[in-house]
Amino acid sequence: SSLDDVKDHLKLSDAQLRKMILTLPAIIGINFDNNIKPTLDVVQDYLKLSEDELKKIVLHSPGLIGLNFDNSIKPTLDAVRNYLKLSDDELRKIVLRLPAIVGLNFDKNIKSTLDSMQIYLNLSNDELRKIILRLPAIIGLNFDDNIKPKLVAVQNNLQLSNDELRKIVLSQ
Repeated sequence: SSLDDVKDHLKLSDAQLRKMILTLPAIIGINFDNNIKPTLDVVQDYLKLSEDELKKIVLHSPGLIGLNFDNSIKPTLDAVRNYLKLSDDELRKIVLRLPAIVGLNFDKNIKSTLDSMQIYLNLSNDELRKIILRLPAIIGLNFDDNIKPKLVAVQNNLQLSNDELRKIVLSQ
């Protein structure tokens, strides 16, 4: 069955496969040879992932199995790479630290967070890039709902100027 093929291909335990099915029940109906395996193979090749790294990404973001690489995954990864001027290895490291990025849409989910953070903290492109390389989880957060309230709280509690806040963020 497709589930056995997924389990074998990714070397999953029964518990890992169970968790994946509970997270993504639709996997039961996705054909392994026609859909799952080609997606896994191209993601692994594109990001130069080891088998263990591919397994980690799929376990953290099983929805990747149901995505089309050319229509969904590649445009997001290419946009992040181009926007932040990342090397292949830097992009790979971001994906390994934030596997959910493969399921995000750059224009809808990522760009507004990066733009808002850059404007709010008056960051250069290179400073923004360095922050994301250190803290890739920022990519998956909403600026207004998650990041800005924390920055405002830190700034208010410590009575920081905008420049002092910026320096603290850059030093993290």
